[in-house]
Amino acid sequence: MDRATHVFFDFFGTLVAYDPSVHPASRNAPHEFAVRAGADLDASTASRLWDRAWRELDDAARASGRECSMYEIACRYAELTLPTGGLPSAGELGRLVDEYLAAWSADIRLADSAAECLTDLARDHTLAVVSNTHHPTLVQQQLDRFDIAGYFSDVVTSIEVGWRKPHSLIYKRALERCGGVAGQTVFVGDTWDADVQGPLTAGMRALYVGRPSPGRDAVTLAEIPELVRAATARLT
Repeated sequence: MDRATHVFFDFFGTLVAYDPSVHPASRNAPHEFAVRAGADLDASTASRLWDRAWRELDDAARASGRECSMYEIACRYAELTLPTGGLPSAGELGRLVDEYLAAWSADIRLADSAAECLTDLARDHTLAVVSNTHHPTLVQQQLDRFDIAGYFSDVVTSIEVGWRKPHSLIYKRALERCGGVAGQTVFVGDTWDADVQGPLTAGMRALYVGRPSPGRDAVTLAEIPELVRAATARLT
């Protein structure tokens, strides 16, 4: 077994804990957008249409591997909300995206043992974030928010690459940009297909920190440094 020189981390659900719901409890930004645009609909209808727009584009992205953007989701929502009125300005759509993401990310918190894990591994490994996301600045904003950006040599996102995990191109791009070799890289994440099966197919090793289930043994972030370094590490 080659010694690991690089460790790639998924972000959402791995380094940070978050609510995956597309409807933040603190604010209904899609409804506020609709009201500003003159649409006559209540908050529950706005949420239903937002959910429809999100699911249509996200399901298509999952099926094709091609990532969709928050702006595209906002455009589709506007089409559903204002079917005869044309699309609002780019500025208004951008405002919807910004207000929605501010509400959605408000309750994100750093995962248990994340800082300690990164501090330990950064002493003798090259670290990078490889994450699926619909917005180009969201992951970097959260890294800065939690003061962990300095641990990473690069942040590779699906919206930037154009392909989402588990498509092979995003792993290839991450290895190229970080100067890594697949056989000396460990991928850490909480989603089985994107963070275990995809990296394994790309020639990397993987550690799963998601929900355990039959055939899917999980470890914690606190265990990661020892497992990465151990000559007989329990790597998938």
